Amino acid sequence: MNGEINLKKFLHIMKKRILTIVTTVLSVSILTSIISIYYMKPTYEVTENILIGKLANNKSTYGDSQELSMLLASSIDFIKSPIVLNSVKEELNINDEELEKKIAVQNNQNSQIVNIVVRDNNMEVAKELANTIATTSVNKMSELFGVQDIKLLSDINGEPSVKEVGSLPLKIAISIAVGFLLGVGLAMFREYWDDSIKDVNEIENILGLPVLGEINLKNKRGKSQNYKGTTQQDQVLKRSNGGQISV
Repeated sequence: MNGEINLKKFLHIMKKRILTIVTTVLSVSILTSIISIYYMKPTYEVTENILIGKLANNKSTYGDSQELSMLLASSIDFIKSPIVLNSVKEELNINDEELEKKIAVQNNQNSQIVNIVVRDNNMEVAKELANTIATTSVNKMSELFGVQDIKLLSDINGEPSVKEVGSLPLKIAISIAVGFLLGVGLAMFREYWDDSIKDVNEIENILGLPVLGEINLKNKRGKSQNYKGTTQQDQVLKRSNGGQISV
């Protein structure tokens, strides 16, 4: 029963503070849109794929599965090693201290394909960086370790896959959700600090007693009243409109 009463009270507060919630949602959404369009640069994610080992239908041609697992694990560690990263910096003539943070190496379970994912605000830079890392990793593993069953995979045009991370519609959707939660919190905060009494129901809830009567003392000021051509009784009745008593 208390839960039902609390829910009704919560919904009543949301209805009473609906203007606060709507204003907060619109403000957060508009602010997020402006920042995303004019101040935040888009982030691009470029993926290059490397095939480790040979693919075949006959399982007996795969060789030792443990050996292949070790080769996959070694390849993932080698791609982000200083040997590869320093070679990439030298080749591209860059000095990026956060280069390693831009790179993610992924491998799905039971897959021989290693994904090299690079994120950057410049799409062309991300493409060049991902391709250079993948090419350098393949060449270094072939030269240093004699690994022959490693190959760089590309599509028909030789271009890596590119996608934009955190598009504008997604950011706006997230900002609406955040704005709604913030608006609800702001509405509850205002309700908590608001000690004024708005209607009869609040008096009954606070005192626990029924209200027998209501007096409205709102005066109609600023309006000129013409009492000419009326009787004295009508004038008295018109003057009494400022105070209304209902029981």
